[in-house]
Amino acid sequence: MQISNKDISQPNFRSKAFLVNHVRSILSFYHPQCIDASGGYFQHFNVDGKVSNSNSQKHLVSSSRLTINFAVAAKQFSDPDFLEAARHGVAFLRNGHRNVETGGYAWILEDGLVRDGDNHCYGVAFVLMAYARTYGAGATEIYDYIEETFQFMERHFWREEDQLYVDVMDVDLKTVSPYRGQNANMHCCEALISAYEATGEKRYLERAIIIAKRITVELAAQCDGKIWEHYNDHWLVDFVYNAGDTENKLRPWGYQPGHFTEWAKLLLLINKHSPHDWLGVRAKALFDKALEVSFDRDYGGLYYGFSPSGEICSNGKYSWVQAETIVAAALLATQQENHAYWCIYHQFWQYAWTYMIDHEQKCWHRNLTHDNKTIAPSLVAMGRTDYHSICSCIEIINLLSE
Repeated sequence: MQISNKDISQPNFRSKAFLVNHVRSILSFYHPQCIDASGGYFQHFNVDGKVSNSNSQKHLVSSSRLTINFAVAAKQFSDPDFLEAARHGVAFLRNGHRNVETGGYAWILEDGLVRDGDNHCYGVAFVLMAYARTYGAGATEIYDYIEETFQFMERHFWREEDQLYVDVMDVDLKTVSPYRGQNANMHCCEALISAYEATGEKRYLERAIIIAKRITVELAAQCDGKIWEHYNDHWLVDFVYNAGDTENKLRPWGYQPGHFTEWAKLLLLINKHSPHDWLGVRAKALFDKALEVSFDRDYGGLYYGFSPSGEICSNGKYSWVQAETIVAAALLATQQENHAYWCIYHQFWQYAWTYMIDHEQKCWHRNLTHDNKTIAPSLVAMGRTDYHSICSCIEIINLLSE
């Protein structure tokens, strides 16, 4: 594997001091300049780190993820400025995105008005996580928002007969899309783990376990243990949905190895709270399969997607994929006491440090070509917030502190 012809020194990637400094460095790109005094956060930045003039739109996912970033940093560093920034984000979720008539959350706002009012379970999952993380960081006044959001999801998205959440409902919460996807459920699982960690209420963890087993064991059995992204309304795999669209931001065609490693992380986080043998077994199997099929032995990193036949169908390198692989490797190394995963951890950190991170502007590039050339017109646009890199580092800091 070619790692570098760049002159970039390599830090100690298992050092808590390095991880703390890296999180603070990333946050310096966003804070305080991302704070929009009129509400929420600016979500578009130029390559020079300045707020872009194109900031009329605000996406629910970015509004939530930036809130999460500040909340986890506030808790980790006991920083009142970050907690205030998280509270600022919560206020905008309530006063900007939330539909006071239905309790739903608008997907996209533009110039303060609703551009897309549909209710996406994927987005509401991040709202739940934003509330949980901010509450856990010290904003105890928002406890009721966690319960409210969980109950909203229970009434409108949860299907008891499927033991999973549906994906999209219209603005009036009357029409349900026939599309079913694992991605929204994966982030619901993540949000529920966060809600459990913040409140200690076991019902959240119990629901997370149900979702995890449904996706990574029962539905994965349709694909020889691999996780397909798309399903019909009977939760049967749909290999035709978005066929050919391998770069779709939310619903790409093909197996997503980054979701394999992200699921490995979630399974191991659940295992920390409620140990069961199957959690570690499936985490290892998914992680190993992702690297077996999608690791680039020439240029490093994990490819974005592979086909049902095992061929790489999307050879770009996405930052979130590498970040999730790093934290999953650390959890596997620790829980399974297997040093080989620390070697993988170092290998992926070395790759990210050399290519993925803009060392001048501090944040991570969204994606690269297969041979590690930057292709994004700007470092940060709507939907990209360094959420994966920040939260992965925080999780590893906590792991090293145990």
